[in-house]
Amino acid sequence: MEINKVITTEKLLQIMCVLQTTLDINFLIENFSNELQSIIPHEYLSYKNIDDKINVTIGKEAKNKLVVDINLNKRKLGKLTLSRKDEFGESESEKIEYLTTLLQYPINNILNYREAIANANIDPITKLNNRMLFNKIIEQEIDFAQRYEQKLLLMMIDLDNFKKVNDEHGHLTGDILLKSVSDFLRKFMRRSDLVFRYGGDEFCIILRNTSLNGANKLANRIRRSIKHEEFICNDYQIKITVSIGLVKINEGDDTPKFIGRADKLLYEAKEIGRNSVITETP
Repeated sequence: MEINKVITTEKLLQIMCVLQTTLDINFLIENFSNELQSIIPHEYLSYKNIDDKINVTIGKEAKNKLVVDINLNKRKLGKLTLSRKDEFGESESEKIEYLTTLLQYPINNILNYREAIANANIDPITKLNNRMLFNKIIEQEIDFAQRYEQKLLLMMIDLDNFKKVNDEHGHLTGDILLKSVSDFLRKFMRRSDLVFRYGGDEFCIILRNTSLNGANKLANRIRRSIKHEEFICNDYQIKITVSIGLVKINEGDDTPKFIGRADKLLYEAKEIGRNSVITETP
């Protein structure tokens, strides 16, 4: 069967134009489903990409399914599934296999775009979220916490005497130490916690729905654990301590106030001799 005799050139061009209008995977799949409906009626359509953790579903899944793999060259782009009460005919299967090829480049572009955005928000040394992403997220977290009266805490962590490590062992060793400490911090995080490299040798952790007392215990557990850990960096055995400032959101806080209080307590922790935690007094 020649597809272009069944689907007009005008219709194909229309679909292609619609699919090029967005870099949002949800809108792309929704647009494709809408355009496809007049050619192959369906009650359900989903796009799944396990590697990129994407799962877009439209409608309610029915008895009969038609599944198509989407690939471009050697890159696996995911699976498209159509579902409806009636069975799909052979000609419909051929049509959907052909029409799905129109998704190859739009999906590939979106995946590349998502990867670029993700990389822009990741610190290249520690692989943690970077300060640019922190600045975006902290405003959203403050707004949400205040609107719904949720608990929100901010922990600022600084490596003590980190400059000495760079001076004695070189910046490469210093970078390895930063990466090691970052991996160490991840072990203490719940799934709801967000950890960032704020800059230099400073880290920030956003803690949701945690009491000040509970966060204080966590901060001291982090401090003690790092103090007793021996980091192997570039064949050097390095021991280091951290200073921590911890604050909770207050009514009327904006981003500068919230961060400023945490930064002030971190500075005080370093002033009293380092290797300490200063928690805001309620």
